[in-house]
Amino acid sequence: MTHSYSLYNPLETTILVFASMFTSFLTLFLIYELLKSKRVRETKIYLSGEPEEIVREPSPSVGNLYWGFIKRFARSVFETLINKVQTGSLHEWFSFISSWLGILIILAVLMSVLYLLAG
Repeated sequence: MTHSYSLYNPLETTILVFASMFTSFLTLFLIYELLKSKRVRETKIYLSGEPEEIVREPSPSVGNLYWGFIKRFARSVFETLINKVQTGSLHEWFSFISSWLGILIILAVLMSVLYLLAG
């Protein structure tokens, strides 16, 4: 007795997609677990030549990592945000955010209309 799945049945399609995604994830997870190194590497903390008493925590905070990345690698985005978007005026901020929200809503409506016309 064979059973063929029909992609026109939403329940069977959902179950089939979920089962294939779960199987793929489980397979990749098992491969990762088998291949990852079992050794734990321990290294000393590099403190830029400073004694350990100066540093309170051995790892930087999430905020410091974020701002370090923004200031070093995304300087043009940071300068645009500071100079053009963050002027301190709530009206300008609302205009900026509402324009992006308007674009997203227009795209969502267009995609919905295209979906309805195609189906």
